[in-house]
Amino acid sequence: MTITAVPTTTATRPTAAAPSASSGRSLPATRGRSPVGTERWEAAFGTSPEAVALVRAAARAFFERVRPGHPREEEDLLLVVSELVTNAVRHTHGPGTITVTALDDELDIAVSDTSRTPPLPRLPDPQAGTGGLGLHLIAALCGILQITLDPGAGKTVHAHLPCQHHPADAPGHRTTPEPAPFNPRPRSW
Repeated sequence: MTITAVPTTTATRPTAAAPSASSGRSLPATRGRSPVGTERWEAAFGTSPEAVALVRAAARAFFERVRPGHPREEEDLLLVVSELVTNAVRHTHGPGTITVTALDDELDIAVSDTSRTPPLPRLPDPQAGTGGLGLHLIAALCGILQITLDPGAGKTVHAHLPCQHHPADAPGHRTTPEPAPFNPRPRSW
């Protein structure tokens, strides 16, 4: 796994949460499009145990809108989102934000929190049930984590999840691989 530190940059953060019409629970606040034609979703989350599930549900809705027909990429995104938000909820003392930007060939997942301590991978201990798998799973899916120390306090962790280049509705796009051509000639081993 590669973790790189990036010099301090400024970040824009939403602060409010929108109430859910169906459950009365508070869902993360969101924003829509970002410049240059990319789709972007941003949400604030708290430190309650249900924050991870709420962010995950909102991330699923965003993904299904911008990249329908890619269930494997959706599963990967939800795993990365869950692990990064869980780390922010579990290891920091304040609220956080998540931004997911859908580009042609990747999803950029950025989670900001109130701690300046960078996440460090550790050896998982399945018997103790103390975790330790999250950063390893993210590294297997994304390869590189970028950590940016925010001005004043906090940090942002970026994970770049590779995606198929073609959207599901593009001409010639197939969700299953092409079958191999049948060749009836005998083989010699």
